[in-house]
Amino acid sequence: MALTSKQNAAGIGLLLFCLLLLPLIIWGLLYDLSNQHQLVKSGNQLIIHSSMHGLAFGGGIFCLVLIVWIATRLIIHKFNVLALPSEKKLNRVFSGLLLVSFVLMPLGYYGVSHYWENQMAAKGYQSCPASTLLFTRVTYSAWTLNPALCYDSDVKRLVTRGSWNESDQVEQVLEQRTKQQEARRQFLLQEEQLKRSQDTQS
Repeated sequence: MALTSKQNAAGIGLLLFCLLLLPLIIWGLLYDLSNQHQLVKSGNQLIIHSSMHGLAFGGGIFCLVLIVWIATRLIIHKFNVLALPSEKKLNRVFSGLLLVSFVLMPLGYYGVSHYWENQMAAKGYQSCPASTLLFTRVTYSAWTLNPALCYDSDVKRLVTRGSWNESDQVEQVLEQRTKQQEARRQFLLQEEQLKRSQDTQS
């Protein structure tokens, strides 16, 4: 049975949408994986973990299956190359593949998250309690080498959205704090030495 012009237009529109979406999914996945890898290697005192890119595996496969299915159906109906029973079998196969890609989304989500959590734990990071940092961001979590940072007011002020650069901002604040503490220690040491010198002279 031939497709109507509206069905053809809808199919072509969905096909174009998926063709645009698939490269974005792949780019986003590679970008997130690269950032996560760099954060884990960075040695920063606090790093952000996003588990959202785990969904991209299943999402990418879903888009790819949909592209092939729609293109196949449009070609079949354009050139009348398959009988109706064969077309129904083909539709069942693609429906099954779409279902598999749906299942891969949560599996990828938990699988990729588990992988990165193991990588971070191996580097000595601990997850901050959900009630301390990023508690409104369900798919984001903060991991730190120093659990006290989970409760630090300066860190709480910086870590709000779960963006990658928040980890670098925290690192800069901690470096400034270390420099200030060292400057204060040096000042107190000089004060102590000056006092001893004055006591010796008197």
